[in-house]
Amino acid sequence: MTGLERATPRIATRWGCPALLLGVIVATFILGAQLAERNRGRPASGPAPDFQLQLFSGESVKLSELRGQVLLLNFWASWCPPCRAEAPDLQALHEDFARSGLRVIGVNMLESSPAKAQAFIDELGLSYANGEDIEQRVARLYRVEAPPESYLVDRRGQVRKVYIGSISYGMISGVIQSLLAEAA
Repeated sequence: MTGLERATPRIATRWGCPALLLGVIVATFILGAQLAERNRGRPASGPAPDFQLQLFSGESVKLSELRGQVLLLNFWASWCPPCRAEAPDLQALHEDFARSGLRVIGVNMLESSPAKAQAFIDELGLSYANGEDIEQRVARLYRVEAPPESYLVDRRGQVRKVYIGSISYGMISGVIQSLLAEAA
């Protein structure tokens, strides 16, 4: 064996451990950054992220233009059983509190087709505003992981309550009344 052949294993050993350690550190950093971004959290308080949503009615709604109203943003999908269960309560909230200043806005997400979303709206007789979140832009702003999720926004545009999972009339009507009673 020549000196070069004997040195090769020692060079590999000498550089192999630091390279492996560096790789583990880089992988840990990348994973940590991804987890930090994922867990950055929903906007549980503070200003509600602004968005514009194309409604199924053909109109569009921009959140910042609704200041002065209490907003209930509800993220849903037609294939979601809890979404189907809560929809009649959302409709009742809309009917009971719209004149007092509540605006219910349904944000359809993760849908296979707009036709399925529209069939859901028609079947349940939903008259509150609903729009399709194309490319999940609004859902990403609100860090929605899975429907249903709902956000209550006060008259000043501040997120006041976040509900993960299905909501009911009884669960949320008192909070809505309190928010409606507050000045803008």
